Amino acid sequence: MRKILIHITILLATVLFSTGLEAQQVNLGQVRIVQNRFEQQGDSLHVALTVDMNGLSINRKRAFTLTPVIESGTESIELPAIVINGAQREKAYQRALAFHRGIPPFPIYTTVMIGHQSWEKVSYKVSIPYEKWMKTSKLSLRENFYATNGDSRLISVNTLAPSLAMEYEPEGVIAHAEEKTVKTEPVIVKAEEIPVKAEVTVKVAPPVVKETINKETKKTYTKEGSAYLDFPANQTHILPDYRGNDKELGKIRATLDSLIRDPNLEIVDIDMIGYASPEGTFAQNEVLSRERTIALRNYLRGRYQLPANIYRVDWRGEDWIGLKQLILRHGMPDEDRVLDIIENYGVFEGREKRLMDLKNGQPYRYMLKQFFPKLRRVDYKITYKIINNE
Repeated sequence: MRKILIHITILLATVLFSTGLEAQQVNLGQVRIVQNRFEQQGDSLHVALTVDMNGLSINRKRAFTLTPVIESGTESIELPAIVINGAQREKAYQRALAFHRGIPPFPIYTTVMIGHQSWEKVSYKVSIPYEKWMKTSKLSLRENFYATNGDSRLISVNTLAPSLAMEYEPEGVIAHAEEKTVKTEPVIVKAEEIPVKAEVTVKVAPPVVKETINKETKKTYTKEGSAYLDFPANQTHILPDYRGNDKELGKIRATLDSLIRDPNLEIVDIDMIGYASPEGTFAQNEVLSRERTIALRNYLRGRYQLPANIYRVDWRGEDWIGLKQLILRHGMPDEDRVLDIIENYGVFEGREKRLMDLKNGQPYRYMLKQFFPKLRRVDYKITYKIINNE
């Protein structure tokens, strides 16, 4: 198996991502990734992302990385990562970086320090030499959490682009090319930030001279969000004036209204995925996530005169992956024991009962208050295209 890997210095990674302190405070937020470009052009492959951290807040002692990965079968290449540091972790990172003469532990595109709340947006652009195996590749994003001792824990892997947009397959591109070290340029997010130029070892094919063939493609764009809707007990009908529903519905209405009002845009799809928090039975939560997602679809159908077939509804029931992400991002009492139960006991193997019994239910009550409300949501993605742009 041949795998192109970025060199990682484990010892330095431990130093840069270690503070030796335990987390206490809890904040909630989210990161949105928009994949703007994943295409082959000539003898190069181009990746462009917008990483929107508006509203994100993390514990000041924690660190995360977002790493784009190009992969196909047994082949893969990791691109330079975005490092997200809490305020205290950022100070430790910069001290360690200075101590090691500015050499990062692995290729870094840029670092972002998150304080109380973030309004950061990173424009991520990387180009690498194209190789034949990339023709069937996809673009994924790996989110990793770094513990206080420097150990890395994979939180999630998400597909950003299921396939590569091909201009044409350049002649002369070979599967085994010489190694060469290239440098990627950082994006300056804020004036006070110190982005790091990362040295990335990749396989570089000799330049190929060939006339560019332009092919017209119909591009689509997306707008994404999450609706945190409240329902009276055992009800699945949306009440717009109930608790904070008007604000949550207002967000998706504002997005749809802006697209519908523009005569040059056409909505193609509206995808919705519903989730539930773990309290209660698995079967009940499966029904709740389904019915509440359908309720949002019906609400939008009644408000907008859009084709019925553009709505696509799915539901996932209990969002244990989302719960794990929140715990790792923000910390909580007895974190290690809680994560051990989540990772080693299945839903039907007494996972929730073990959590409720742990320390007389104190960690469970903490999650019930701090994390569970963020799991009860409907994620939506609105896909649209530009028309009348001749």
